Amino acid sequence: MLRVQGTYYARTEHGGHRVVADSQGFLVSWPSGSVRYPSARQTLIAITNRTPAPNRHHRDPKLSFDRYFRRGRWALAVPQQDVMTLFSEKISVAAPTVIINGSSDLSIEEPPKGIDLAKRGHEVRKLFYAGYGRRVAKYGYDPEDVLQEIYQGILVRNQGKCPFDPSKSSFGHYVHMICGCIVSNYRRRYSRLERNEQFGVPGIGGAPDSVIFDVREADIAFDEPLQHSSVEMESVHRALSDVVGRRARMLGSDSALARQCLDLMSQGYRKGEIVARTGSRPGHIAKILRMIRQTAAELRPDLGLC
Repeated sequence: MLRVQGTYYARTEHGGHRVVADSQGFLVSWPSGSVRYPSARQTLIAITNRTPAPNRHHRDPKLSFDRYFRRGRWALAVPQQDVMTLFSEKISVAAPTVIINGSSDLSIEEPPKGIDLAKRGHEVRKLFYAGYGRRVAKYGYDPEDVLQEIYQGILVRNQGKCPFDPSKSSFGHYVHMICGCIVSNYRRRYSRLERNEQFGVPGIGGAPDSVIFDVREADIAFDEPLQHSSVEMESVHRALSDVVGRRARMLGSDSALARQCLDLMSQGYRKGEIVARTGSRPGHIAKILRMIRQTAAELRPDLGLC
C-alpha cells in the first residue's frame, strides 16, 4: 500500500490538476480525461511537462513526490489561526515617547536617522555586489576598495543633511542610490588619472597596441635622429644657391636677389620680412620664393637630404 495515499493538487504553473493516490497508483484528472500512472516518477513527468502521455524526450524534474507536493519536511508553514480570528484580536500600537521639558513644552523623541554599519553593513555589501559588482570589475577596480568608499560615504551622510530616513525611502533604494553616486565619482576620479598618467610603455614587435609593459621588460627600439654636420650643410647651401642663381637668370630675375632671398629663408625670415629687407615688390619676392621651394624639393634626393 502506498504511504502517500490521498488527494493532492498539482502546482498552479502546471495546471493545478487533481491527483488521487491509492493502492493502484496515481490517478490524474486531465481536461481530456483521467489517466492512471503506475509510479510517482511517471506522474511528476506528466504533470511538469503538462502532457497526459509523456515520451522519452520529456524532461524528468527529478523531484520526490513529497517535495513536489510539499509534504513532510517540505511542507509550508501555515498559520494556526484563520483570517477572521486574526482581525478579531485587538492590535496594540506603542505610543511615542513624550518628554516633558518644564511645564508647557512637549517634545516627541524621534528614532535616530542614518545607517548603523555595525548592524547593517552586511546588507550594504550584498546590495553593492548585486547591483554594481560586475560593473566595478569590468572597469578594472577592486570591488573591496569601492565598497570601503561606499561605507565612508554612508558615514559622512549619517552626519550630513541627507541621512537615511525610513519615512522617505526604503533601505534598499537608499543604498542603491548611494552606491551609484560613489561608483560614478570613483570612475570619474580614476579616469582622470588614466588620461594623464601611463604606467609602462606599449609593446613593440608584434605585441598589440593595448598591451602595456614595464619599461625594464619592454623591447624598446631607439632610432637616432638624422643629423648633418655644419660643413655638409654649408656645401648643400652653396650647391642650392648656385642652382637658384642659374634658374633666376633663366626666368629673367635678378640672380643676386634670388641668392639673398635664399640666405634670408635659411635664417628663418618670412615673406613680409624679406620684402622689407630687400625693398622689392611683394609679388616679385613671392615668385622668387616659390622658385626656391620648388628647386629645393627637386634637389633634395641629389643633395642627400631625404
